[in-house]
Amino acid sequence: MGELYELFPKLPKNIRQIGERDQVLKLYVEDYVNTYLKQLRPPKGSDLRVGLLLGSREIHEDVPYVFVDGALEMETVTKEGEKVAFTEDAWKKAYQEVENRFPKRTVQGWFLCGNPGCTLNPLNYWREHSHYFTGKNQLMYLNSGLEGEESVYITSSDGFYKLRGYSIYYERNQMMQDYMIARKDVPRAEAGVNDRAIQDFRQKMEERKGEVIRHRSTVGALSMVCTALAITVLAGGVAMFNNYKKMHQMENVIASVLPEGVVRSGLLASGKEDDGKWIEEAAAKVYPSEETARTETEVTAGEKPAAVTPETMEERDNETEETVIKSQAPEGVTEETVLENEKSTSAETVSAPSYKVYTVGEGETLYGICFKVYHNVNRVDEICRINDLGDQNSIYAGQKLLMP
Repeated sequence: MGELYELFPKLPKNIRQIGERDQVLKLYVEDYVNTYLKQLRPPKGSDLRVGLLLGSREIHEDVPYVFVDGALEMETVTKEGEKVAFTEDAWKKAYQEVENRFPKRTVQGWFLCGNPGCTLNPLNYWREHSHYFTGKNQLMYLNSGLEGEESVYITSSDGFYKLRGYSIYYERNQMMQDYMIARKDVPRAEAGVNDRAIQDFRQKMEERKGEVIRHRSTVGALSMVCTALAITVLAGGVAMFNNYKKMHQMENVIASVLPEGVVRSGLLASGKEDDGKWIEEAAAKVYPSEETARTETEVTAGEKPAAVTPETMEERDNETEETVIKSQAPEGVTEETVLENEKSTSAETVSAPSYKVYTVGEGETLYGICFKVYHNVNRVDEICRINDLGDQNSIYAGQKLLMP
């Protein structure tokens, strides 16, 4: 099995053959150059248009490969009829134009284009070709007008050798396109070129160009979508961070107004403890009564409380109990009577009804107290009468009640 190899030199992919394949010289002419030469018509008062063929060449197995991708017309070289006379000024101007418009290209020969119907004989230009285009295999391209006869010659040992054919290849030849646009007096009459292969190739090029444009549009749209998503995610993160800060500030405010002693760890915890813990603890807390609040206010205002000892605590309890008994005793019952009843509770015979003192707790009701003490609610009216209560719901925490 033979080894795979790449031909040298590297040939263009899209090629159209004109005539037969020649074994002496392989000529490849770019499509824009071919179109330019076929459309090049002499102006009025002249029979010829003359210029240079530009490109490059390579040798492979003693066969020259010539690639022509530029054509530059020379000014002031044609004379009356079909005569050509190169001048030093014309050569200088031509080489300056080559450097500006076709850099890194060398002269591969020249072209002569006449009016339609004329017959261009290569022998008429043999001297000019041998004098100005010295070297082996220099090209002479002859074209007798639009869609007329064309031929390519090279020098040989016995005169001129006519090539059997050449190849046209297609590529993006920006240099030649710019030159053709600059030559406004040489329009490209593509409508007159009735070549199916050229039209198909250019149609494919337009389709590929459209695909590239659509691909770029798709990439641009995806970039915009990704940018919008990134902005949305960033905005969401900023909003979450702001909400977290607001919630944290609110927790600090709530914790700052809680009564002293309420456990705040449940409120400020990170979710490991029950968030309602502090509420339950606050509900179980017995808040100070109005009298205690007033006392605390007076102390805060600057009054220095007296030292509290066990003896003074006992005296205060006794005084408070006597005061409550005196203030809440029913009509006809004096303080002495109540005290005597309490002192004679151990006697076998009781001369007067005795009462017990009950301190109302936080959240208790009269019905609940009655059921707690007597296991029924039959004495609610009696307790109201003894304590002079106009409403069963008018009791408060810390109130002293006489219980029959």
